[in-house]
Amino acid sequence: MAAVAVPARVVYDFEGQADNNELTVYEHELITVVCEDVGEGWVEAVKENGEQGLVPASYIDYEEYEPSGGGEWDDPPPPPPVDNGAQYAQHEPAGVQFEGHPPPGGDNEWSDYDSDEEQHSRQTRPSISADNEGGHQSRSNTMKKSMNRFTPYVKSGAEDFILGKDKEQIAEADTITIVCPNNIDLCWQPNQIITVEITEPIKKQKFKGMKSFMSYHITPSTTNLTVERRYKQFDWFHDRLTEKFPCFIIPPLPEKAVVGKYQQDFIEQRREKLELWLNRIGRHPIISHCNVTNHFLKCHEEKNWKEGKRKAEADKTARSGFFMTVKCDGPLPDNLSSESYVGSFSTFSKKMEGTLDKLVKQNEDYANKMTGGIKHMYSKYGQIYKELGELYDTGPLNGSKPVNVAIMGTGRCYQEISEVYENQPRFDAHVLSESVREYQGMLSSVPDMLHVHKGAAQKVKDYTQREGEKDADEEANVLQRYSTISAAVMSEINHFHTERNRDFNVMMRSFLENQISFHKTVLQKLEHALNQYPDPQSFLD
Repeated sequence: MAAVAVPARVVYDFEGQADNNELTVYEHELITVVCEDVGEGWVEAVKENGEQGLVPASYIDYEEYEPSGGGEWDDPPPPPPVDNGAQYAQHEPAGVQFEGHPPPGGDNEWSDYDSDEEQHSRQTRPSISADNEGGHQSRSNTMKKSMNRFTPYVKSGAEDFILGKDKEQIAEADTITIVCPNNIDLCWQPNQIITVEITEPIKKQKFKGMKSFMSYHITPSTTNLTVERRYKQFDWFHDRLTEKFPCFIIPPLPEKAVVGKYQQDFIEQRREKLELWLNRIGRHPIISHCNVTNHFLKCHEEKNWKEGKRKAEADKTARSGFFMTVKCDGPLPDNLSSESYVGSFSTFSKKMEGTLDKLVKQNEDYANKMTGGIKHMYSKYGQIYKELGELYDTGPLNGSKPVNVAIMGTGRCYQEISEVYENQPRFDAHVLSESVREYQGMLSSVPDMLHVHKGAAQKVKDYTQREGEKDADEEANVLQRYSTISAAVMSEINHFHTERNRDFNVMMRSFLENQISFHKTVLQKLEHALNQYPDPQSFLD
Protein backbone atom coordinates (compact mmCIF):
# COMPACT_ATOMS: atom_id res chain seq x y z
CA MET A 1 0.00 0.00 0.00
CA ALA A 2 1.27 3.44 -0.82
CA ALA A 3 1.90 5.39 2.37
CA VAL A 4 1.34 8.68 0.56
CA ALA A 5 -0.26 9.76 -2.68
CA VAL A 6 2.03 8.89 -5.60
CA PRO A 7 2.02 10.85 -8.87
CA ALA A 8 2.00 8.82 -12.06
CA ARG A 9 1.72 9.27 -15.79
CA VAL A 10 -0.87 7.51 -17.96
CA VAL A 11 0.82 5.66 -20.81
CA TYR A 12 -2.30 4.21 -22.52
CA ASP A 13 -5.80 5.52 -23.04
CA PHE A 14 -8.35 3.83 -20.82
CA GLU A 15 -12.09 4.38 -21.22
CA GLY A 16 -13.58 3.51 -17.85
CA GLN A 17 -17.15 2.73 -16.94
CA ALA A 18 -18.56 5.16 -14.41
CA ASP A 19 -21.12 2.71 -13.04
CA ASN A 20 -18.24 0.34 -12.29
CA ASN A 21 -16.22 3.03 -10.48
CA GLU A 22 -13.66 3.13 -13.27
CA LEU A 23 -11.83 6.28 -14.27
CA THR A 24 -11.40 7.42 -17.87
CA VAL A 25 -7.83 8.58 -18.48
CA TYR A 26 -5.75 9.41 -21.53
CA GLU A 27 -2.14 8.99 -22.58
CA HIS A 28 0.29 11.52 -21.02
CA GLU A 29 -2.29 12.58 -18.42
CA LEU A 30 -0.99 13.13 -14.87
CA ILE A 31 -2.88 11.36 -12.09
CA THR A 32 -2.31 10.68 -8.41
CA VAL A 33 -2.42 7.10 -7.15
CA VAL A 34 -4.00 7.03 -3.71
CA CYS A 35 -4.21 3.25 -3.26
CA GLU A 36 -2.00 0.62 -4.86
CA ASP A 37 -3.48 -2.50 -3.23
CA VAL A 38 -7.00 -2.46 -4.62
CA GLY A 39 -6.28 -5.93 -5.96
CA GLU A 40 -6.00 -7.96 -9.16
CA GLY A 41 -4.02 -5.35 -11.07
CA TRP A 42 -6.06 -2.25 -10.26
CA VAL A 43 -5.11 0.99 -8.52
CA GLU A 44 -7.28 3.79 -7.21
CA ALA A 45 -6.33 7.19 -8.60
CA VAL A 46 -7.43 10.83 -8.68
CA LYS A 47 -7.34 13.09 -11.73
CA GLU A 48 -6.35 16.75 -11.59
CA ASN A 49 -10.02 17.74 -11.82
CA GLY A 50 -10.81 15.73 -8.69
CA GLU A 51 -12.41 12.68 -10.35
CA GLN A 52 -11.52 9.49 -8.53
CA GLY A 53 -11.81 5.83 -9.54
CA LEU A 54 -10.08 2.61 -10.62
CA VAL A 55 -7.40 2.38 -13.32
CA PRO A 56 -5.44 -0.71 -14.49
CA ALA A 57 -1.98 -0.59 -12.95
CA SER A 58 -0.37 -1.57 -16.25
CA TYR A 59 -1.70 1.60 -17.88
CA ILE A 60 0.39 3.95 -15.73
CA ASP A 61 4.06 4.54 -15.06
CA TYR A 62 5.41 5.82 -11.77
CA GLU A 63 8.93 6.54 -13.04
CA GLU A 64 8.17 8.64 -16.12
CA TYR A 65 5.50 11.06 -15.02
CA GLU A 66 7.76 14.09 -15.39
CA PRO A 67 8.43 15.62 -18.81
CA SER A 68 11.90 15.06 -20.24
CA GLY A 69 14.48 17.84 -20.46
CA GLY A 70 12.95 19.82 -23.31
CA GLY A 71 9.47 19.70 -21.80
CA GLU A 72 8.31 17.12 -24.34
CA TRP A 73 7.03 13.71 -23.39
CA ASP A 74 9.26 10.72 -24.03
CA ASP A 75 7.90 7.96 -26.22
CA PRO A 76 5.56 5.72 -24.22
CA PRO A 77 6.96 2.38 -23.10
CA PRO A 78 6.00 -0.78 -24.97
CA PRO A 79 2.84 -2.65 -23.91
CA PRO A 80 3.07 -4.76 -20.74
CA PRO A 81 4.93 -8.05 -21.30
CA VAL A 82 3.04 -11.26 -21.86
CA ASP A 83 4.34 -12.45 -18.48
CA ASN A 84 1.53 -10.47 -16.90
CA GLY A 85 -0.82 -13.06 -18.33
CA ALA A 86 1.31 -16.08 -17.52
CA GLN A 87 -1.68 -18.17 -16.58
CA TYR A 88 -2.88 -18.08 -20.17
CA ALA A 89 0.47 -17.59 -21.90
CA GLN A 90 1.84 -20.86 -20.58
CA HIS A 91 -0.78 -22.71 -22.63
CA GLU A 92 -1.54 -20.42 -25.56
CA PRO A 93 0.41 -19.23 -28.60
CA ALA A 94 0.56 -15.54 -29.35
CA GLY A 95 -1.86 -13.78 -31.58
CA VAL A 96 -5.14 -12.62 -30.07
CA GLN A 97 -5.89 -9.32 -28.50
CA PHE A 98 -8.30 -9.15 -25.59
CA GLU A 99 -10.27 -5.93 -25.60
CA GLY A 100 -10.99 -6.13 -21.90
CA HIS A 101 -8.65 -4.83 -19.19
CA PRO A 102 -5.06 -6.02 -19.38
CA PRO A 103 -4.40 -9.22 -17.49
CA PRO A 104 -2.56 -8.04 -14.37
CA GLY A 105 -1.52 -11.50 -13.20
CA GLY A 106 -1.47 -12.67 -9.63
CA ASP A 107 -2.82 -15.77 -7.95
CA ASN A 108 -6.46 -15.21 -8.76
CA GLU A 109 -7.57 -17.72 -11.41
CA TRP A 110 -9.66 -15.06 -13.12
CA SER A 111 -7.16 -12.22 -12.83
CA ASP A 112 -6.29 -12.69 -16.49
CA TYR A 113 -8.99 -10.24 -17.69
CA ASP A 114 -10.85 -9.82 -14.48
CA SER A 115 -13.45 -7.24 -15.35
CA ASP A 116 -16.70 -8.62 -16.71
CA GLU A 117 -18.06 -8.70 -20.21
CA GLU A 118 -19.10 -5.14 -20.73
CA GLN A 119 -15.71 -3.82 -21.68
CA HIS A 120 -15.11 -1.18 -24.29
CA SER A 121 -11.66 0.01 -25.15
CA ARG A 122 -9.48 1.97 -27.49
CA GLN A 123 -7.08 0.19 -29.82
CA THR A 124 -4.16 1.87 -28.03
CA ARG A 125 -4.75 -0.21 -24.92
CA PRO A 126 -2.22 -2.96 -24.19
CA SER A 127 -3.19 -6.54 -24.71
CA ILE A 128 -2.31 -10.11 -23.84
CA SER A 129 -1.42 -12.70 -26.43
CA ALA A 130 -3.67 -15.73 -26.22
CA ASP A 131 -5.39 -18.09 -28.57
CA ASN A 132 -8.83 -17.73 -30.09
CA GLU A 133 -9.32 -20.73 -32.30
CA GLY A 134 -12.80 -19.73 -33.32
CA GLY A 135 -11.60 -16.71 -35.19
CA HIS A 136 -15.19 -15.45 -35.39
CA GLN A 137 -15.73 -11.76 -35.54
CA SER A 138 -18.86 -10.48 -33.89
CA ARG A 139 -21.16 -7.94 -35.44
CA SER A 140 -20.52 -5.79 -32.36
CA ASN A 141 -17.25 -3.91 -31.99
CA THR A 142 -17.29 -4.73 -28.29
CA MET A 143 -16.73 -8.44 -28.88
CA LYS A 144 -13.27 -9.91 -28.59
CA LYS A 145 -11.62 -9.91 -31.99
CA SER A 146 -8.91 -12.22 -33.25
CA MET A 147 -5.73 -10.35 -34.10
CA ASN A 148 -3.88 -13.54 -35.03
CA ARG A 149 -1.97 -13.16 -38.28
CA PHE A 150 -2.24 -16.91 -38.93
CA THR A 151 -5.08 -18.44 -40.90
CA PRO A 152 -7.74 -20.60 -39.22
CA TYR A 153 -6.16 -23.57 -41.01
CA VAL A 154 -2.76 -23.02 -39.38
CA LYS A 155 -4.27 -22.32 -35.97
CA SER A 156 -6.46 -25.40 -36.18
CA GLY A 157 -3.50 -27.77 -36.13
CA ALA A 158 -4.82 -29.52 -39.23
CA GLU A 159 -1.49 -29.17 -41.01
CA ASP A 160 0.42 -30.89 -38.21
CA PHE A 161 -2.17 -33.66 -38.25
CA ILE A 162 -1.98 -34.18 -42.01
CA LEU A 163 1.81 -34.35 -41.95
CA GLY A 164 1.73 -36.76 -39.04
CA LYS A 165 3.58 -34.44 -36.64
CA ASP A 166 1.21 -35.11 -33.76
CA LYS A 167 2.29 -38.38 -32.11
CA GLU A 168 0.06 -38.07 -29.06
CA GLN A 169 -1.59 -41.29 -27.95
CA ILE A 170 -5.36 -40.87 -27.68
CA ALA A 171 -7.27 -42.63 -24.92
CA GLU A 172 -10.26 -44.70 -25.95
CA ALA A 173 -12.52 -42.49 -23.83
CA ASP A 174 -11.55 -39.47 -25.95
CA THR A 175 -12.54 -41.07 -29.25
CA ILE A 176 -15.12 -39.18 -31.31
CA THR A 177 -17.10 -41.41 -33.65
CA ILE A 178 -18.56 -40.55 -37.05
CA VAL A 179 -21.37 -42.79 -38.26
CA CYS A 180 -23.18 -43.20 -41.57
CA PRO A 181 -26.65 -44.52 -40.68
CA ASN A 182 -28.14 -44.29 -44.19
CA ASN A 183 -24.90 -45.17 -45.99
CA ILE A 184 -24.98 -41.69 -47.52
CA ASP A 185 -24.61 -38.88 -44.97
CA LEU A 186 -21.83 -38.76 -42.41
CA CYS A 187 -22.85 -37.51 -38.97
CA TRP A 188 -21.64 -37.42 -35.40
CA GLN A 189 -22.66 -40.36 -33.29
CA PRO A 190 -25.91 -39.35 -31.54
CA ASN A 191 -25.79 -38.51 -27.86
CA GLN A 192 -28.15 -37.40 -25.11
CA ILE A 193 -29.36 -33.82 -25.53
CA ILE A 194 -28.66 -31.57 -22.56
CA THR A 195 -31.09 -28.78 -21.73
CA VAL A 196 -30.05 -25.87 -19.55
CA GLU A 197 -32.00 -23.31 -17.54
CA ILE A 198 -30.51 -20.00 -16.40
CA THR A 199 -32.26 -18.22 -13.55
CA GLU A 200 -31.79 -15.54 -10.92
CA PRO A 201 -29.19 -13.19 -12.38
CA ILE A 202 -27.66 -11.49 -9.35
CA LYS A 203 -25.54 -8.36 -9.17
CA LYS A 204 -22.51 -8.93 -6.97
CA GLN A 205 -19.65 -6.73 -5.84
CA LYS A 206 -15.96 -6.95 -5.04
CA PHE A 207 -13.24 -4.62 -3.85
CA LYS A 208 -15.53 -3.42 -1.06
CA GLY A 209 -18.21 -2.49 -3.54
CA MET A 210 -15.95 -0.65 -5.97
CA LYS A 211 -16.56 -3.14 -8.78
CA SER A 212 -19.74 -4.98 -9.72
CA PHE A 213 -20.59 -7.97 -11.91
CA MET A 214 -23.54 -10.17 -12.78
CA SER A 215 -23.71 -13.81 -11.72
CA TYR A 216 -26.02 -16.36 -13.37
CA HIS A 217 -27.48 -19.54 -11.88
CA ILE A 218 -27.20 -22.45 -14.33
CA THR A 219 -29.06 -25.74 -13.96
CA PRO A 220 -28.32 -28.53 -16.52
CA SER A 221 -30.75 -31.39 -17.07
CA THR A 222 -27.99 -33.95 -16.49
CA THR A 223 -27.63 -33.11 -12.79
CA ASN A 224 -30.48 -30.70 -11.87
CA LEU A 225 -27.86 -29.08 -9.63
CA THR A 226 -27.27 -25.34 -9.90
CA VAL A 227 -23.86 -23.76 -10.49
CA GLU A 228 -23.02 -20.07 -10.54
CA ARG A 229 -21.14 -18.48 -13.44
CA ARG A 230 -20.03 -14.99 -14.47
CA TYR A 231 -20.02 -13.83 -18.06
CA LYS A 232 -16.25 -14.01 -18.33
CA GLN A 233 -16.50 -17.69 -17.45
CA PHE A 234 -18.85 -18.05 -20.42
CA ASP A 235 -16.19 -16.23 -22.45
CA TRP A 236 -13.51 -18.63 -21.24
CA PHE A 237 -15.76 -21.60 -22.03
CA HIS A 238 -16.37 -20.31 -25.55
CA ASP A 239 -12.62 -19.89 -26.14
CA ARG A 240 -11.94 -23.41 -24.96
CA LEU A 241 -14.57 -24.83 -27.32
CA THR A 242 -13.26 -22.96 -30.36
CA GLU A 243 -9.76 -24.19 -29.52
CA LYS A 244 -10.77 -27.78 -28.81
CA PHE A 245 -12.99 -28.21 -31.88
CA PRO A 246 -11.27 -26.34 -34.75
CA CYS A 247 -13.75 -27.39 -37.46
CA PHE A 248 -16.98 -26.98 -35.47
CA ILE A 249 -19.53 -24.21 -35.90
CA ILE A 250 -19.38 -22.66 -32.42
CA PRO A 251 -22.04 -19.94 -32.07
CA PRO A 252 -20.69 -16.65 -30.72
CA LEU A 253 -21.74 -15.42 -27.31
CA PRO A 254 -24.31 -12.62 -26.99
CA GLU A 255 -22.87 -9.23 -27.84
CA LYS A 256 -21.25 -7.22 -25.09
CA ALA A 257 -22.79 -4.10 -23.61
CA VAL A 258 -21.22 -0.67 -23.28
CA VAL A 259 -23.91 1.01 -21.21
CA GLY A 260 -27.01 -0.09 -19.33
CA LYS A 261 -25.55 -3.43 -18.27
CA TYR A 262 -27.38 -3.41 -14.95
CA GLN A 263 -30.75 -2.32 -16.30
CA GLN A 264 -33.41 -4.94 -15.73
CA ASP A 265 -34.41 -5.24 -19.40
CA PHE A 266 -30.81 -5.80 -20.46
CA ILE A 267 -30.21 -8.34 -17.68
CA GLU A 268 -33.26 -10.35 -18.75
CA GLN A 269 -32.30 -10.22 -22.43
CA ARG A 270 -28.77 -11.32 -21.56
CA ARG A 271 -30.13 -14.20 -19.46
CA GLU A 272 -32.37 -15.37 -22.31
CA LYS A 273 -29.55 -15.22 -24.87
CA LEU A 274 -27.06 -17.02 -22.65
CA GLU A 275 -29.66 -19.71 -22.01
CA LEU A 276 -30.28 -20.01 -25.74
CA TRP A 277 -26.53 -20.27 -26.34
CA LEU A 278 -26.05 -23.00 -23.74
CA ASN A 279 -28.98 -24.99 -25.09
CA ARG A 280 -27.46 -24.78 -28.56
CA ILE A 281 -24.25 -26.21 -27.11
CA GLY A 282 -26.31 -28.86 -25.29
CA ARG A 283 -27.83 -30.12 -28.57
CA HIS A 284 -24.46 -30.82 -30.17
CA PRO A 285 -23.75 -34.55 -29.76
CA ILE A 286 -20.01 -34.01 -29.26
CA ILE A 287 -19.68 -30.62 -27.58
CA SER A 288 -22.43 -31.33 -25.07
CA HIS A 289 -20.53 -34.23 -23.50
CA CYS A 290 -16.90 -33.13 -23.75
CA ASN A 291 -14.80 -32.59 -20.64
CA VAL A 292 -14.78 -28.79 -20.75
CA THR A 293 -18.58 -28.66 -21.04
CA ASN A 294 -18.96 -31.04 -18.13
CA HIS A 295 -16.60 -28.85 -16.13
CA PHE A 296 -18.49 -25.66 -16.96
CA LEU A 297 -21.93 -27.10 -16.19
CA LYS A 298 -21.14 -29.23 -13.17
CA CYS A 299 -18.17 -27.89 -11.20
CA HIS A 300 -19.13 -26.32 -7.86
CA GLU A 301 -16.01 -26.03 -5.74
CA GLU A 302 -13.53 -23.22 -6.41
CA LYS A 303 -10.55 -25.53 -5.95
CA ASN A 304 -11.96 -28.03 -8.45
CA TRP A 305 -12.82 -25.21 -10.85
CA LYS A 306 -9.22 -23.98 -10.89
CA GLU A 307 -7.87 -27.48 -11.43
CA GLY A 308 -10.35 -28.17 -14.25
CA LYS A 309 -9.60 -24.81 -15.82
CA ARG A 310 -5.88 -25.58 -15.98
CA LYS A 311 -6.56 -29.02 -17.44
CA ALA A 312 -8.84 -27.56 -20.12
CA GLU A 313 -6.20 -25.02 -21.12
CA ALA A 314 -3.62 -27.81 -21.48
CA ASP A 315 -5.96 -30.21 -23.30
CA LYS A 316 -3.91 -32.44 -25.60
CA THR A 317 -7.00 -33.31 -27.63
CA ALA A 318 -7.39 -29.71 -28.80
CA ARG A 319 -6.32 -28.40 -32.23
CA SER A 320 -4.47 -31.19 -34.05
CA GLY A 321 -5.25 -33.50 -31.13
CA PHE A 322 -8.92 -33.21 -32.00
CA PHE A 323 -8.40 -34.79 -35.41
CA MET A 324 -6.47 -37.59 -33.71
CA THR A 325 -9.62 -38.44 -31.75
CA VAL A 326 -11.89 -38.72 -34.81
CA LYS A 327 -12.74 -42.23 -35.94
CA CYS A 328 -15.10 -43.01 -38.81
CA ASP A 329 -17.35 -46.04 -38.39
CA GLY A 330 -17.38 -46.80 -42.10
CA PRO A 331 -15.52 -45.79 -45.26
CA LEU A 332 -13.92 -42.35 -45.33
CA PRO A 333 -15.02 -39.92 -48.06
CA ASP A 334 -12.87 -39.62 -51.17
CA ASN A 335 -11.25 -36.31 -52.00
CA LEU A 336 -13.49 -35.43 -54.93
CA SER A 337 -16.79 -36.01 -53.13
CA SER A 338 -15.68 -34.20 -49.98
CA GLU A 339 -14.45 -31.13 -51.86
CA SER A 340 -17.68 -31.01 -53.85
CA TYR A 341 -19.80 -31.36 -50.71
CA VAL A 342 -17.91 -28.72 -48.75
CA GLY A 343 -17.90 -26.39 -51.75
CA SER A 344 -21.67 -26.70 -52.09
CA PHE A 345 -22.09 -25.82 -48.41
CA SER A 346 -19.86 -22.79 -48.85
CA THR A 347 -22.18 -21.49 -51.57
CA PHE A 348 -25.25 -22.39 -49.53
CA SER A 349 -24.02 -20.64 -46.37
CA LYS A 350 -23.19 -17.42 -48.23
CA LYS A 351 -26.64 -17.32 -49.84
CA MET A 352 -28.29 -18.18 -46.55
CA GLU A 353 -26.47 -15.34 -44.82
CA GLY A 354 -27.60 -12.86 -47.47
CA THR A 355 -31.20 -14.05 -47.35
CA LEU A 356 -31.30 -13.90 -43.55
CA ASP A 357 -30.00 -10.33 -43.69
CA LYS A 358 -32.92 -9.48 -45.97
CA LEU A 359 -35.37 -11.19 -43.62
CA VAL A 360 -34.16 -9.22 -40.59
CA LYS A 361 -34.41 -5.96 -42.52
CA GLN A 362 -37.89 -6.87 -43.74
CA ASN A 363 -38.97 -7.68 -40.20
CA GLU A 364 -37.68 -4.30 -39.08
CA ASP A 365 -39.65 -2.59 -41.86
CA TYR A 366 -42.76 -4.59 -40.92
CA ALA A 367 -42.38 -3.68 -37.25
CA ASN A 368 -41.87 0.01 -38.03
CA LYS A 369 -45.01 0.10 -40.14
CA MET A 370 -47.06 -1.83 -37.60
CA THR A 371 -46.00 0.42 -34.72
CA GLY A 372 -45.99 3.56 -36.83
CA GLY A 373 -48.03 4.26 -39.96
CA ILE A 374 -50.61 1.46 -39.71
CA LYS A 375 -51.18 1.99 -36.00
CA HIS A 376 -51.66 5.73 -36.49
CA MET A 377 -54.01 5.13 -39.42
CA TYR A 378 -56.32 2.95 -37.33
CA SER A 379 -56.05 5.34 -34.41
CA LYS A 380 -57.10 8.27 -36.62
CA TYR A 381 -60.02 6.28 -38.02
CA GLY A 382 -61.06 5.50 -34.46
CA GLN A 383 -60.96 9.14 -33.42
CA ILE A 384 -62.96 10.23 -36.48
CA TYR A 385 -65.67 7.58 -35.95
CA LYS A 386 -65.89 8.50 -32.28
CA GLU A 387 -66.32 12.19 -33.13
CA LEU A 388 -68.88 11.33 -35.78
CA GLY A 389 -70.97 9.28 -33.35
CA GLU A 390 -70.80 12.00 -30.69
CA LEU A 391 -71.80 14.62 -33.28
CA TYR A 392 -74.84 12.62 -34.42
CA ASP A 393 -75.81 12.13 -30.80
CA THR A 394 -76.19 15.91 -30.37
CA GLY A 395 -78.76 16.24 -33.18
CA PRO A 396 -82.40 15.15 -33.30
CA LEU A 397 -82.51 11.49 -32.33
CA ASN A 398 -85.48 10.34 -34.40
CA GLY A 399 -84.64 6.79 -33.46
CA SER A 400 -80.95 7.20 -34.36
CA LYS A 401 -79.59 6.47 -30.89
CA PRO A 402 -78.60 2.81 -31.65
CA VAL A 403 -76.75 3.87 -34.80
CA ASN A 404 -74.95 6.68 -32.98
CA VAL A 405 -73.84 4.27 -30.26
CA ALA A 406 -72.69 1.75 -32.88
CA ILE A 407 -70.63 4.40 -34.69
CA MET A 408 -68.94 5.38 -31.44
CA GLY A 409 -68.36 1.64 -30.81
CA THR A 410 -66.66 1.43 -34.22
CA GLY A 411 -64.38 4.27 -33.11
CA ARG A 412 -63.41 2.32 -29.99
CA CYS A 413 -62.91 -0.79 -32.12
CA TYR A 414 -60.42 0.96 -34.39
CA GLN A 415 -58.59 2.42 -31.41
CA GLU A 416 -58.23 -1.09 -29.98
CA ILE A 417 -57.09 -2.44 -33.34
CA SER A 418 -54.40 0.25 -33.46
CA GLU A 419 -53.06 -1.07 -30.14
CA VAL A 420 -53.15 -4.64 -31.45
CA TYR A 421 -51.03 -3.56 -34.42
CA GLU A 422 -48.60 -1.75 -32.15
CA ASN A 423 -48.06 -4.78 -29.92
CA GLN A 424 -47.99 -7.47 -32.60
CA PRO A 425 -44.30 -7.26 -33.67
CA ARG A 426 -43.28 -8.34 -30.17
CA PHE A 427 -44.98 -11.68 -30.82
CA ASP A 428 -43.92 -12.41 -34.39
CA ALA A 429 -41.36 -10.21 -36.19
CA HIS A 430 -39.13 -9.53 -33.19
CA VAL A 431 -39.18 -13.18 -32.09
CA LEU A 432 -38.36 -14.38 -35.59
CA SER A 433 -35.54 -11.86 -35.95
CA GLU A 434 -33.94 -12.95 -32.67
CA SER A 435 -33.93 -16.55 -33.86
CA VAL A 436 -32.53 -15.50 -37.23
CA ARG A 437 -29.77 -13.47 -35.55
CA GLU A 438 -28.64 -16.59 -33.74
CA TYR A 439 -28.13 -18.23 -37.13
CA GLN A 440 -26.37 -15.15 -38.45
CA GLY A 441 -23.93 -15.58 -35.58
CA MET A 442 -23.47 -19.26 -36.37
CA LEU A 443 -22.87 -18.48 -40.03
CA SER A 444 -20.13 -16.05 -39.02
CA SER A 445 -18.19 -19.11 -37.75
CA VAL A 446 -18.59 -21.06 -40.99
CA PRO A 447 -15.70 -19.42 -42.94
CA ASP A 448 -13.16 -20.61 -40.36
CA MET A 449 -14.40 -24.18 -40.70
CA LEU A 450 -14.24 -23.94 -44.50
CA HIS A 451 -10.72 -22.49 -44.34
CA VAL A 452 -9.59 -25.49 -42.32
CA HIS A 453 -10.81 -27.85 -45.03
CA LYS A 454 -9.54 -25.69 -47.88
CA GLY A 455 -6.11 -25.39 -46.28
CA ALA A 456 -5.97 -29.14 -45.71
CA ALA A 457 -6.89 -29.81 -49.35
CA GLN A 458 -4.18 -27.46 -50.57
CA LYS A 459 -1.59 -29.08 -48.28
CA VAL A 460 -2.44 -32.52 -49.66
CA LYS A 461 -2.21 -31.20 -53.21
CA ASP A 462 1.19 -29.67 -52.52
CA TYR A 463 2.38 -32.87 -50.88
CA THR A 464 1.26 -35.22 -53.65
CA GLN A 465 2.58 -32.96 -56.44
CA ARG A 466 5.98 -32.33 -54.89
CA GLU A 467 9.05 -33.29 -56.86
CA GLY A 468 11.52 -35.95 -55.87
CA GLU A 469 11.26 -39.44 -54.47
CA LYS A 470 7.98 -40.21 -52.72
CA ASP A 471 7.13 -42.60 -49.94
CA ALA A 472 3.98 -44.43 -51.09
CA ASP A 473 3.01 -45.49 -47.58
CA GLU A 474 3.40 -42.01 -46.14
CA GLU A 475 1.47 -40.50 -49.05
CA ALA A 476 -1.36 -42.95 -48.37
CA ASN A 477 -1.32 -41.91 -44.70
CA VAL A 478 -1.48 -38.23 -45.67
CA LEU A 479 -4.50 -38.88 -47.89
CA GLN A 480 -6.20 -40.89 -45.15
CA ARG A 481 -5.63 -38.14 -42.59
CA TYR A 482 -7.07 -35.59 -45.02
CA SER A 483 -10.13 -37.83 -45.42
CA THR A 484 -10.50 -37.80 -41.64
CA ILE A 485 -10.58 -33.99 -41.66
CA SER A 486 -13.09 -34.08 -44.52
CA ALA A 487 -15.29 -36.54 -42.63
CA ALA A 488 -15.27 -34.28 -39.55
CA VAL A 489 -16.17 -31.18 -41.58
CA MET A 490 -18.93 -33.02 -43.47
CA SER A 491 -20.36 -34.37 -40.20
CA GLU A 492 -20.46 -30.86 -38.78
CA ILE A 493 -22.15 -29.55 -41.92
CA ASN A 494 -24.80 -32.26 -41.63
CA HIS A 495 -25.34 -31.40 -37.96
CA PHE A 496 -25.86 -27.77 -38.97
CA HIS A 497 -28.48 -28.80 -41.55
CA THR A 498 -30.25 -31.03 -39.02
CA GLU A 499 -30.44 -28.17 -36.53
CA ARG A 500 -31.50 -25.74 -39.25
CA ASN A 501 -34.38 -27.94 -40.38
CA ARG A 502 -35.63 -28.38 -36.84
CA ASP A 503 -35.22 -24.74 -35.85
CA PHE A 504 -36.77 -23.15 -38.92
CA ASN A 505 -39.72 -25.50 -38.68
CA VAL A 506 -40.31 -24.29 -35.12
CA MET A 507 -39.58 -20.67 -36.01
CA MET A 508 -41.93 -20.49 -39.00
CA ARG A 509 -44.74 -22.39 -37.28
CA SER A 510 -44.57 -20.01 -34.35
CA PHE A 511 -44.49 -16.98 -36.65
CA LEU A 512 -47.53 -18.12 -38.63
CA GLU A 513 -49.46 -19.14 -35.51
CA ASN A 514 -48.96 -15.64 -34.14
CA GLN A 515 -49.93 -14.10 -37.47
CA ILE A 516 -53.14 -16.15 -37.51
CA SER A 517 -53.90 -15.19 -33.91
CA PHE A 518 -53.32 -11.54 -34.76
CA HIS A 519 -55.66 -11.54 -37.74
CA LYS A 520 -58.30 -13.47 -35.77
CA THR A 521 -58.15 -10.83 -33.03
CA VAL A 522 -58.63 -8.03 -35.57
CA LEU A 523 -61.47 -9.97 -37.24
CA GLN A 524 -63.24 -10.59 -33.91
CA LYS A 525 -63.07 -6.90 -33.01
CA LEU A 526 -64.49 -5.90 -36.41
CA GLU A 527 -67.28 -8.48 -36.11
CA HIS A 528 -68.12 -7.19 -32.63
CA ALA A 529 -68.33 -3.62 -33.97
CA LEU A 530 -70.52 -4.80 -36.87
CA ASN A 531 -72.94 -6.61 -34.58
CA GLN A 532 -73.67 -3.37 -32.69
CA TYR A 533 -75.51 -1.94 -35.72
CA PRO A 534 -79.26 -2.59 -36.08
CA ASP A 535 -80.47 -4.93 -38.79
CA PRO A 536 -81.08 -2.85 -41.94
CA GLN A 537 -84.51 -4.52 -42.24
CA SER A 538 -85.58 -2.75 -39.04
CA PHE A 539 -85.57 0.59 -40.86
CA LEU A 540 -88.05 -0.72 -43.43
CA ASP A 541 -90.60 -2.01 -40.94
